[in-house]
Amino acid sequence: MEEENVQSANEQPEAPILGKFKDVDALKKAYEALEAEFTRRNSRLKELERNKAEGPAAPRETPPSAETDAESENDALYRKVMESGEVRERVLSDYLDSLAGVPLMTKGRGIIAPPVKPKTFAEAGSLALGYLKSKK
Repeated sequence: MEEENVQSANEQPEAPILGKFKDVDALKKAYEALEAEFTRRNSRLKELERNKAEGPAAPRETPPSAETDAESENDALYRKVMESGEVRERVLSDYLDSLAGVPLMTKGRGIIAPPVKPKTFAEAGSLALGYLKSKK
């Protein structure tokens, strides 16, 4: 028995297998960082589940300063366009041209209805009667 006690006294305790970590403190720090990340992800998951249960997410609001900046830029652009008659006409013309299939009267362009010419006195009488009734 003495030999066993002597042998165990001569042997040093085995060093833990730490893998890529230099020492136990580095392993502990890595574990704490991993635990913190797990907690963050878990709380984010719970938040997403709660939002899903509440219904569709409300659209994110843009910061008030961004809205104000965009509005002031739009207002300044609008004023400049309205001051320049040439630019205003060009913008309106381009817009009206983009409305395909919609008959609009612009600068002599437009759709003119063909004249209605009756072929008989009966047709002329009914057209005149319809015209007079629509004017009441």
